[in-house]
Amino acid sequence: MFLPSIVGRRFKFEIPGNMYLIFIIFLYCAIYLGEVRSFYYLIPNWDTVLHTFSGAMLGALGFSVVQFLNEDEHVTMNLSPAFVALFALCFAVTLGVVWEFYEFTADNWFGMNMQKTMLEDGTKLAGSAAVSDTMEDLFVDFLGALTFSIIGYLNLKRKKGWMEKFEFKKTVNK
Repeated sequence: MFLPSIVGRRFKFEIPGNMYLIFIIFLYCAIYLGEVRSFYYLIPNWDTVLHTFSGAMLGALGFSVVQFLNEDEHVTMNLSPAFVALFALCFAVTLGVVWEFYEFTADNWFGMNMQKTMLEDGTKLAGSAAVSDTMEDLFVDFLGALTFSIIGYLNLKRKKGWMEKFEFKKTVNK
């Protein structure tokens, strides 16, 4: 939960309050409600909603990374809105894949059921049923990231400026 603040201090940037709040709400929904309160089993599509949301959230992070680099005087970049949107999409989807690697590893090393290859009672699933959670997660990660990338593209193209609420800002040395 403190990783964004630690990384921000280390690399001298400030995470916008809106983005940090969304991150905290997401962690609460995924860890506390999902795992501790068993929402993954109790509420249909809880995992799907969270993965869709995380795809969009990671897409916003991808836009912020590019914008932060664009503003750095040591890095010369002038990227088209289409390229920035494509980068944000690829960034978000790649992190979604890394998350699925994490789930696979946790399931195999620690006997967890993050990939939902077992029913709540411990019955193992087989065939396409065993991989359907992972494939659905990747698909909705992509859809969430694609949706945010299209919105971000239109925002950059039309110069609306509302994306600035999600952009990292360089911290000023005091």
